[in-house]
Amino acid sequence: MTQSDVDVVTLRDRVASLPGWGTGDIVIEPAIPVLASPSWRGVDGAPWRAVNKANGESIFIKVMHGDAELYIDVPCAFEAAQRASDLGIGPRVIMADVQAGLLVMEDLNQGWRVGTLERMLEPAIVDAVIAARRLFQTGTPLPSRKSVFDEIEHFYAAVLSAKAQLPVDAQWLVEELRFAAAAFRTLKVTPAPIHGDGNVSNILISDTGEVRLIDWDRATTADPLQDLGSFLVEAFDQEPEARDAFVRYTDGLDEAAFNRARIYGVADDLRWGLIGALLAAKSARNTLEFYKFASWRFVRCRMAVREPRFGEMLRRIS
Repeated sequence: MTQSDVDVVTLRDRVASLPGWGTGDIVIEPAIPVLASPSWRGVDGAPWRAVNKANGESIFIKVMHGDAELYIDVPCAFEAAQRASDLGIGPRVIMADVQAGLLVMEDLNQGWRVGTLERMLEPAIVDAVIAARRLFQTGTPLPSRKSVFDEIEHFYAAVLSAKAQLPVDAQWLVEELRFAAAAFRTLKVTPAPIHGDGNVSNILISDTGEVRLIDWDRATTADPLQDLGSFLVEAFDQEPEARDAFVRYTDGLDEAAFNRARIYGVADDLRWGLIGALLAAKSARNTLEFYKFASWRFVRCRMAVREPRFGEMLRRIS
């Protein structure tokens, strides 16, 4: 499904059924550009904005794509978005219709900007993002309980079944992360609900420095360090900056925990590379650069696994 595939008349009727939206001229328009590469923005669901021309009020609408079922647990994602709304760390959810794949939220448009790598250079912003993630982790478990290592196995099997294009060393990368997964299984971990996707474009930042987390499509119940690792690998190109953020997060340096977070970040790259490859093979949305996105995530994973310190990190996770 593309934005042009959405029945705008039906969407307008759904909006008109919301409290306060039954009268007036409602305009439905695309909310943001959709990009698979470089930032995977607006890919999981068609992003729309509904505007009431009578009073200027607007809401944001996410219509899940038909191929979302290939890689997203939609009921779990919608539950996580609702929880984030209730906690004040995500946009306020106005309506969540799992069967229709329709999520309606407040429109954080004026006075808000999408997170960028440049903003991740600001410690206050980074700390606010991590604090929001930690607050979400205080809740009860989500229905999904898949770790990033579980998803690597799932998506690797899926891409092989789909005969998707893969780099020549894909099997080697999977085997290396299987070795890491086996080491992680020996650790005592207390799972918690997590956002699960560290992409900085999943962060909205207000003009006053408030943050909101969006796109809860990888939400699951897993090791909280998995959540942090997915964020650190996306937010920081270099280890020193990631280490500084981690030290502020833990109020001191736990070397073993930092190593676990970093390895989770490497695994996150492989997972997303496999998701991109799967969609490149199976999605009807062939104008989106799924494999270009996948290639970048494979490259970054490969660089980390080939780094001599990868084995040293894995040796020091406990």
